[in-house]
Amino acid sequence: MKELVSPRQVAQAINVSESSLKRWCDQGKIPTVYTAGGHRRIPVNGVLTFLRESGHEIHNPEVLGLPPATTGGGERKLQNERKRLLSALVAGEEAVCIEVTLNLYLAKYPMSLICDDVLSKAFEEVGQKWEDGEIAVYHERRSCELCQRVMHEVRRVFPELSADAPIAVGGTVDGDPYTLASSMVELVLRDLGWRATSLGNMLPFSSLTHALCDTRPKLFWVSVSAIRELNPFLDQFERLSRLAFENEVTLIVGGQALTEDVRKQMRYSAFCDNFQHLETIAQETSKRFES
Repeated sequence: MKELVSPRQVAQAINVSESSLKRWCDQGKIPTVYTAGGHRRIPVNGVLTFLRESGHEIHNPEVLGLPPATTGGGERKLQNERKRLLSALVAGEEAVCIEVTLNLYLAKYPMSLICDDVLSKAFEEVGQKWEDGEIAVYHERRSCELCQRVMHEVRRVFPELSADAPIAVGGTVDGDPYTLASSMVELVLRDLGWRATSLGNMLPFSSLTHALCDTRPKLFWVSVSAIRELNPFLDQFERLSRLAFENEVTLIVGGQALTEDVRKQMRYSAFCDNFQHLETIAQETSKRFES
């Protein structure tokens, strides 16, 4: 995806007159920046935000640096798009993976639903195919890398967040090599207007504690797909939990390693077993800090 384009390029991409495009810019519907020479340029993420809100379709996506089949608008069935994504992941077709996800976003599906019903389920099916011997290990690993690149591209199309947007930070603990869940949390929260940052994976609790103190977030998440040793994990999590509650930080946890028995020994604000649940908790947290 390109970063900045000219009004003429945008007009060509969405098949409208350049005068109409400039009028929308003047009305503040599409953000505009100016070069040192005084030429008007338009951020592509601003164009896509406008398209998502207005329902306009993209006729020439390549002009914006997007995959050829990125059209936006229209109705799309999640089940059909998940099947397309699954096939593209197995085949290693990065452009199709990006196109499927961007089209769903432009069709006004919330990122939480895209992550739950399309990205997560498609990747689970890839894992099942690997376990069943239908695909090789490299297919699964490549699919993981593709998902990460897809999420990177989607993150770039989100509108710019205001400086006073609430901060959210999180990652996975030491011993947990999985990154997709934490990256999806970041996307879901950014879609909701949070300045969310995934810190990555395999983070020692000491580093998570430093991050909580340094960034002063309103929301902190910990994704736990694997636990090396339970008792040390519980002891260190308790220290993190105590710090979070002392600083009035909403502490959200999730991940397949947090069974009911493990969770009974932990203190946190909410356990999320899907991204739509995360969306609800994040919205409630935002309202609490606004009031």
